[in-house]
Amino acid sequence: MYKIIFIIGLCLATLASKAQQTEQEKDILKLMEVNGSAASYDLVYQQMVQQFKMMKSGVAQSVWDSAKTDVFDKEIVYLKKDLIPVYAKNFTPEEVKQLIAFYTSPLGMKLVDGTTKISKESMQVAQQWGMSLAQKIQSYLADRGL
Repeated sequence: MYKIIFIIGLCLATLASKAQQTEQEKDILKLMEVNGSAASYDLVYQQMVQQFKMMKSGVAQSVWDSAKTDVFDKEIVYLKKDLIPVYAKNFTPEEVKQLIAFYTSPLGMKLVDGTTKISKESMQVAQQWGMSLAQKIQSYLADRGL
């Protein structure tokens, strides 16, 4: 009799832990949405496409748009899934809930909006800086006969 009660208790505990884990996973996915991570992934895709366009200039914009839907949007699901344990390792379930509350507050939304804009502008500035730096390094090497 005790074995049956123990087994039932163990099964219920396992189910409860799975439900709790699922709730935590859902919260972490929500946190990724509200903290601006999704927007940053889109920025990364835009940067990748810019690089591809330099190599494949004849490809129509509609193909790049389709690639986002057919490839990137599907692959981003796997990235988010792979990031769940990273968040879970660094934040307790309660902290995740508190972070969601912060990022959905007016100040949190302002932070996300500002960070997204700053990131986008910073990427453009850094790209121009990188091109300038590359030219200077090429000149440096050329001056040394390399």
